[in-house]
Amino acid sequence: MVVVTHFFYIFELCILELLNLSMKNVIAVFTDDTPYGQAALVHAQKLAQIFDTELNVFSLHKKIDLHTVFVGAEDGKTLCFVMPVGQSKENTFFNVTNAKKWIKKSRVPVITVGQNYPNNNNNEYQQIILPLDINCQEKELALWASYFPAYSQQNRPFIPKEDTTIHIIYNQYKDVLLRNKVQNNVDFVIKLFDNLEVSYKLHSFTKINNIHIFGLEFAKKIKNSALLYLMPKYSSLIDIFFGSVSSSLLKGKDGVPVIYLNAREDNFMLCR
Repeated sequence: MVVVTHFFYIFELCILELLNLSMKNVIAVFTDDTPYGQAALVHAQKLAQIFDTELNVFSLHKKIDLHTVFVGAEDGKTLCFVMPVGQSKENTFFNVTNAKKWIKKSRVPVITVGQNYPNNNNNEYQQIILPLDINCQEKELALWASYFPAYSQQNRPFIPKEDTTIHIIYNQYKDVLLRNKVQNNVDFVIKLFDNLEVSYKLHSFTKINNIHIFGLEFAKKIKNSALLYLMPKYSSLIDIFFGSVSSSLLKGKDGVPVIYLNAREDNFMLCR
């Protein structure tokens, strides 16, 4: 009963979030005169078509006050940031370390892109990659994943509904406890997407070390895709000694936009 009640709470939250999203009419994009900055601008224009928003363009230079920009995004009108990220400052303003720092501070999603331009058609962001693991907070990613088909159908009705697909990828652990935790998340998201009438596909794998890093390689094989990732609130010892997943995604994301979300403190996700 608790789980069922929790599902309907999340379903109602999703509907409210979709209504709330319609009030967010600005996509903020960072750009400069590098290939990365110019690619970010084109990606932002594509996203503005999907979500029917205006663009707020910030030119990157040494004197830009990023703190003011990110705080200003909390006004309730900003849907997301589009951020160009290179391997070093020689490529563009944001390198991996600097990008990660500001992504973690952002209260709105941040979409990172490399120097690759989106395809010159209307199919970009039609394939959304949703990795699910044992963390129950990753259910939050499902809410954002559902926005793409919802708004594509509304603002680009010429694209068939079934052409916008969410790919749910997950690892089937040998350990029963871990496998059950993942399956609980998968079952929950399936039920949510069925109620929202969202097109999705399931992809299960075995022997995957990290489903999120694997998700980036999976996304590279699918055209017009974007990957979702939930930023952890704290760093683990593994992150400190071997490098974090977010850093790995930022280093290897060229060609695939990655949508970073920070876990919402006002959204309680029940773990079973």
